[in-house]
Amino acid sequence: MLININDDSLQGRVNNPNYYITFKPIPPLSNWVQEFWQLNVPDGQYFYRSLPDNCVDIIINLTFPEDAFVVTPFCSAKVFEMTGPVSYFGIRFRILGHQGIIQAPLSQWSNDENVTIISDLLPKHLLSALYNNAYQAMSFQRRCEIISQILLGNIGSSEVDRRLIRFILYCDRSITSGIDLSNKQCSEFGVSARHLRRLTSQYLGLSPREFTKVFRFQKILRAMNMESFVDVWAYYYYDQPHFNREFKNISGVTPSEFRTMSALYKAD
Repeated sequence: MLININDDSLQGRVNNPNYYITFKPIPPLSNWVQEFWQLNVPDGQYFYRSLPDNCVDIIINLTFPEDAFVVTPFCSAKVFEMTGPVSYFGIRFRILGHQGIIQAPLSQWSNDENVTIISDLLPKHLLSALYNNAYQAMSFQRRCEIISQILLGNIGSSEVDRRLIRFILYCDRSITSGIDLSNKQCSEFGVSARHLRRLTSQYLGLSPREFTKVFRFQKILRAMNMESFVDVWAYYYYDQPHFNREFKNISGVTPSEFRTMSALYKAD
């Protein structure tokens, strides 16, 4: 793991477990890649609600592999419209883990839509290997195993700014008690508040405040998945209205709606 934190992210539940499946890579690839996933959209018009997680995803359409793209971090839910039947295969990197494959600073290739064509970023030999794999009919697990080997053969060393790592570690330690982004606190990371904004924009694709909000949101999703929903908000927010308001701003739905809805749902 590039940074010793639990950054395993969660997405919304899909009612049919066969429609959204995941696979955790083993070390050493797990130092860079959080998980592989596959979204299987049945026949018809559907929407998929994707939640912010501070991660970079490579996504390949298994029906038309040339339809491949990279999704960069965003700070509020994105709803994608899809026409099935179609399957999308995804590689979700850990925070900063994408730098093992895409070493150019994120700010050089991200855009306002948070979606970049994959052919603009990956070397041709890696792109060809991913495309060739996507064309083959095989089980999800087998595809994950093959792509794991492809990635391991292409991951290179990357320099991660230690000041940025100090900031992320601070977020992990302090997220339940509030994040201080003052110049005084930022000096402990070795930067000014202004320089920290440049660093996070360059390598994380978000402002420091956006990153911390998404970081906390993902923490509470994990807590909601493990603990009683009645008072879990109290560990992370000043009061319940603050929690409800920020949860809806990020996810697009209220906490109670989130617990009962499917992330993949049919168009009316």
